Amino acid sequence: MMPQPAGSPTFVLVASSKNQASMTIASALIRKHGFESTGIRFGSRDLYQKGSVILATMDSEIIEPPDLDAYFRPQAYVFLSTHWAESGIPSLTVHTTGNFTDKEVLGARPREVGAIDPDLQKNYLIALDERKSQLEGYEITIEATHHGPTSLRRPVLFVELGSAEKQWGDAHAAEVIGDALMASLASGKKWDKVALAFGGTHYPQKFNKVLLEGEYALSAVVTKRYLEWIDGEMFGQLIQRTSKFPRAVMVDWKGAGPHREKIILLSKQFALEVIRV
Repeated sequence: MMPQPAGSPTFVLVASSKNQASMTIASALIRKHGFESTGIRFGSRDLYQKGSVILATMDSEIIEPPDLDAYFRPQAYVFLSTHWAESGIPSLTVHTTGNFTDKEVLGARPREVGAIDPDLQKNYLIALDERKSQLEGYEITIEATHHGPTSLRRPVLFVELGSAEKQWGDAHAAEVIGDALMASLASGKKWDKVALAFGGTHYPQKFNKVLLEGEYALSAVVTKRYLEWIDGEMFGQLIQRTSKFPRAVMVDWKGAGPHREKIILLSKQFALEVIRV
């Protein structure tokens, strides 16, 4: 293990030199929030620190990090990344990681879910939405759980800037992301109610509304297209990989398709309340 920065890091922000939006957001954090070099190298680059938050830049792809757990023991990792969408709609997104299929997908092992801190996602989305007046032309939304990494022991959250190259270099949007992220990490608000979420599309507007307006924080969000892969083993993993025990399951009633009854049955088997949205 390499020498550790001063103090025990509460959060490690992870950037990639191969990811344009990642570097744009990292630069904004250093410029505006006073991150300073620790003099300690992480691979070929210096680690930066602000209070108990570490900023680490790696030279690998953003979804293929080195074994970060061998270097750090934070409360959670926050990955700074591009968001890409065929629509090209300017968007600021946030999501947890996971792969529900039996094939390896984009840095995610088969049938493996990354560790999840539900408070982290909800607090960031709320902080970002509070700054939407500064973000003309951008949509703000969660994405359903997808891609990797999934094997880290600590919770993982992806904070993204997109959806095309024009936005990846948008320094102003990156500053707003940095402001929202640092504010949400500093607040550390805890939410008593946590739920798993099933159904809907990749951009699940019903669950987005739950996070912004409701009392629930959400763990994994599983879209309609992946419900066929959900069984008792995967359902149990979703619970185990959530840092705070989810006592409810939210189901997009119209967006769960033919698998709705299966999700309801599994929820009852695990003694979780079913909430229709």
